[in-house]
Amino acid sequence: MSEVECEYCGDSFDKRGLGAHQRYCDGAQEATVTPESAGVEATVRARDGEQCRRCGATSALGVHTVSPAVGQELANLVTLCAPCGAELDGLHPRTKRTKIQTNT
Repeated sequence: MSEVECEYCGDSFDKRGLGAHQRYCDGAQEATVTPESAGVEATVRARDGEQCRRCGATSALGVHTVSPAVGQELANLVTLCAPCGAELDGLHPRTKRTKIQTNT
């Protein structure tokens, strides 16, 4: 498999595992948490009832972007637990939306 380097910490990973690593990488967390993103994240989590939109879990939650091309619009953000987020990471946005909707 193809090895890629984390842009935040420099560690090398199989490209299939990079997304999951970056979700928990300390460097990525420091780079992505801003007052604006923290406010948006709180709004999305409150909208989704502080639970995973896919499975209903209430722990290990994070806000995920469904389609990177759309950006940080509220309709494009969804609360997912870590296992569901890892499962959907890297999928096409339409596939993500289908998998999220079929389990809610």
